[in-house]
Amino acid sequence: MTAPRFLLALLLALAVLTTGCGGFGAPSAEEYSDAVVLNRNRVDFVLGRITRADSIEELLTRMDEAAIVIDKSSEELRKLGAPDEFQPEADDLVESLAQLSVDVQATADQARVPGFEGLITQTNAISFNSWNDVNKALAGLAGKGIPVSILQDKAAG
Repeated sequence: MTAPRFLLALLLALAVLTTGCGGFGAPSAEEYSDAVVLNRNRVDFVLGRITRADSIEELLTRMDEAAIVIDKSSEELRKLGAPDEFQPEADDLVESLAQLSVDVQATADQARVPGFEGLITQTNAISFNSWNDVNKALAGLAGKGIPVSILQDKAAG
């Protein structure tokens, strides 16, 4: 096969694959819904792990890990995009997840500074405005038909 024919065959194969995967446009409502639920569940899982730490060092390590997963969830949803019918909540979810990641990481970093150890040990729960913003976006998406629940407070359970 000559180089031009090979290139043409490769381009056609790529076109067939991308057409079968939804192309380059916004995802379908079902694809977006599935991605929201999956990423919400990932975030919920890593936040739950934080509360089950057996030591301060394990707690801080789990906070580091949670910040990474939350950021990846935000990035995945940003890259996927959302159908117009889920705006502005879709963009709000991406932004608030990114901020929650920053907040969790900043809290872990601050708790490592000598003199700030009590930041974690002297409180029953740490509250972030970004947590509330994530839940507002999730509730809005649920109101638009995505079968997703808000993040539950792990300290209460």
